[in-house]
Amino acid sequence: MMGLSLQFIKRLGACLVTALLLAACAQEAPPETTTDAAASTTAEQQGDISAQELNERIQSGSAPLILDVRSEGEFADGHLPGALNIVHSRFVDEPQDALATLGQGKDTEIVVHCVSGRRASIVEDVLVANGYSNVRHLQGDWQGWQAAGYETTQP
Repeated sequence: MMGLSLQFIKRLGACLVTALLLAACAQEAPPETTTDAAASTTAEQQGDISAQELNERIQSGSAPLILDVRSEGEFADGHLPGALNIVHSRFVDEPQDALATLGQGKDTEIVVHCVSGRRASIVEDVLVANGYSNVRHLQGDWQGWQAAGYETTQP
């Protein structure tokens, strides 16, 4: 009985965290007149990286950690070279477990993507909320990568 109550509380907490993250995403963007310090902090935490830049870094052997948050089936159909697949729902339902699986320092450059950006945005918010300071988003996500014709791999 106690285990069921604890599990319920954990799930409720995860739902509340998700709701807060989604509410934060829906807030209006700050005005254009932000200070340079604030702009550089935002860029450091949530900057975009183009498919071209990421491809060049993969080819040169200097790729960041590429976090693919699509489903296991989507990942199996094809993914970016060297990508790590952790399904986005794990970051919502079991964030500490997902972060442990990620197994990276909080200053590691992590490029997050999904198919179109919705799931990646949720995971990026979880990462930043947990102290990860170098989280980037792949512009165009999986669709943009494929449209550009860059290399993909299958397990």
